[in-house]
This record gives sequence, C-alpha cells and structure tokens, in this order.
Amino acid sequence: MSTHVARHRPAVRRWPAVAAAVYVSLFCLVASTALVWDVARGGAGEDSAVVLLAILLRLVTIAMAIASVYPWGRVVPAWMLLAGLWGAAAVQLAYPIAETVVKGLILTGAMAPIDKGISDMSATGWFNFAAAWAVWGVPGVLFTLAALSYGRRHPVRRRWVALGVLGGAALLAGLGILIG
Repeated sequence: MSTHVARHRPAVRRWPAVAAAVYVSLFCLVASTALVWDVARGGAGEDSAVVLLAILLRLVTIAMAIASVYPWGRVVPAWMLLAGLWGAAAVQLAYPIAETVVKGLILTGAMAPIDKGISDMSATGWFNFAAAWAVWGVPGVLFTLAALSYGRRHPVRRRWVALGVLGGAALLAGLGILIG
C-alpha cells in the first residue's frame, strides 16, 4: 500500500475580498446618493468635500480588494497590495475598536464617561456605536480576512504588513487633523 502525500496549496479564499468590495461599494452608492441629493438641494459645503474624499478613498480600497483576487491584480507588487489591504483594515477598525474599549471600560466602572461622543452611553450613543461597526468595523474585518488570505498566497516580508498598518493609522490621523 503506497501513501501519497498531496501538495497542499492554500485555498484561494476570494469571498472576503469580494465581500469587502461589495460592502464598501454599497457604502459608496449610499454616500454618493446622499451627496448628490445634498448638492441638488443647495447644501454643498465643507461636509460635502469630506464625504467626497471618503468616497474616493473607499473606491481605492475596492480596487485593492478586487486586485487581490483577480489575475490583473498581479501588475501591482504583492508587497504594495498586501500593505494596502492591511492599511485599509487598520483605518476602518481603529475607531470601532477604540469605541468598544471605551464603552467596555465605562460599563465595567474602570472609567467615567468623558465629554466625547465615543463615551456616550445614551440610546443615541449606542446607535452611533452600532453604526460605526456597520460602516467601518464590518468592512475592516473583511479587509483583515482578505489581507490574511492574500498574505497566505503571496508571502512578503512582515515589515510590509507593519508599514501598511502604520501607514493606515497615519492616514487616519492625518485625515482627522485635516477634517477636525
């Protein structure tokens, strides 16, 4: 009786990248519709520019997600695409995770609420918490899964993962300073 050891290739898990692209596309559709509606009603202002910037940045993340699972994506260096996927995950998960930690600390009595929305324990605060997870957290988790899948198929040095996460955090901080 002979034993045959099959070479095991990592399964190509396309669904996280495709799900991330679809989920973020829906966000872009809703945000674009709201933006057009606002402009049509004469309400275009600074907020419109912020929304437009968010839509444009999210379109870039859609392209990265799709490039990670389709052959045409091989034109992008693997290290750059993996860093981008991790950066997209980090940017989108930063706020929902921070708010989860703050609310957990408040609920356990380890911290008193501060005068910021992140610690709002009213019904509105909990609604906004759920919205943060729906708009940012879910796609952040999907981008994390897409990055893990892509990283298994295209191993690159870990420094690119770290640089992607740090770059995403720096982008988020820069946008916060620019907008705030």
